[in-house]
Amino acid sequence: MKKMLFGLIALIVIIAGSGYAWYKISYGGTSYYIQVTQDGKKVKDQDDTGKTYYHYEYKEKAYDKNGKMKKLDFNADHNLRHEAYLKLTYNKAKGVTNWEEVQKPKIPSPALKEIQK
Repeated sequence: MKKMLFGLIALIVIIAGSGYAWYKISYGGTSYYIQVTQDGKKVKDQDDTGKTYYHYEYKEKAYDKNGKMKKLDFNADHNLRHEAYLKLTYNKAKGVTNWEEVQKPKIPSPALKEIQK
């Protein structure tokens, strides 16, 4: 009985670890920071059913926690607020997979120095 319970626990740990690893590889990545200073480019698009919608494309210089610059492209479903600070998650395989607004004190100082130049 103990062997079966131990085997079941080991199986659960392996499955959970594999799922976490897959998620980190697919959606995780390096954090970069930007400050929105201009409007995104409004782009008209259609989904598979023919419904029209718009999204906004941004091409920005972003900075990692060490202040290294990288040009990143990302989309938003609305025009982003000017002067907002964003944290972008960049994945080498998929590009920017996520963005979120952050407060200025949450930005690492080397990145903030580069943003404010």
